[in-house]
Amino acid sequence: MNTSILATLRATRAFRALAAARYVDRTGQLRGLLLNAWNSELGLYLVDDADPRLQAANQWNAVYSYYATGRLALAWLLVRDGQVPQRHRLLLRALAAQVSAGWLFPLPWSLCCTALNPAVYAGFPSSPQACSNLANGVNPYDRVAMLLRTTRERNVRTRVLEATRQARRNRARPGERSRQDAAMEATTLFDFTWRSRTRANYGDPSMFYVGTLTPERSAQYIQSVRSVTTATMLLFEALVAQRARSVLTDAAVHFISRDRSDITERVLVPRLRALGLLAP
Repeated sequence: MNTSILATLRATRAFRALAAARYVDRTGQLRGLLLNAWNSELGLYLVDDADPRLQAANQWNAVYSYYATGRLALAWLLVRDGQVPQRHRLLLRALAAQVSAGWLFPLPWSLCCTALNPAVYAGFPSSPQACSNLANGVNPYDRVAMLLRTTRERNVRTRVLEATRQARRNRARPGERSRQDAAMEATTLFDFTWRSRTRANYGDPSMFYVGTLTPERSAQYIQSVRSVTTATMLLFEALVAQRARSVLTDAAVHFISRDRSDITERVLVPRLRALGLLAP
């Protein structure tokens, strides 16, 4: 996975051009974001796959994943723009703008849903087909399209409710759903990670303790979350390294040297070696 992601990035002129500018971490803000991201990622490995407590721990793994990838996304925006968004919605909006521009992020992070009824997608190699969320063996792009669409539907619903409340109405104005949909930025995979995090924090947790009743399903879930998380971490680490290679390396060496488990050796070190930041 590491080799494929990096090969795709390095073949992109926009990625290579990032190295023309350098970011100087005068305040230590970048270092702090990197350390926060890596420490959050460790949370995904605190309970072993065979541990019966994994079923309960899985509720919070979506939270660890969001904050791990989200802190690294902020690190990328910091080295790119010199500042970071102060709210989650602004972070997601900034990432959506980059996805919509279509000049840097590789698949699958370049995929998005831009409208509902009918659903409109961008970045897909072919037109997504409808699929069931309970079906096995579904085309992965169709699955991604489904989660992007449902995420957008929920976001539109939330905005309609808020607009109706602000207008002091009992019912939404005619066409409000279409207006909110048209005004919304592209829905990306980063929005889905936010949706998963908020559901874990504030929603019905039954999907975690009912949907993963067997140890096998609990393990499959966390393995999937880890896979997506580490791939996304590598993406942002590669982007940050183009402009702040020494800061990323120094922070990583500091973090790894203070780890008393084998987690960073299994998770972080392979990514940094793939980036050429650590010796084999």
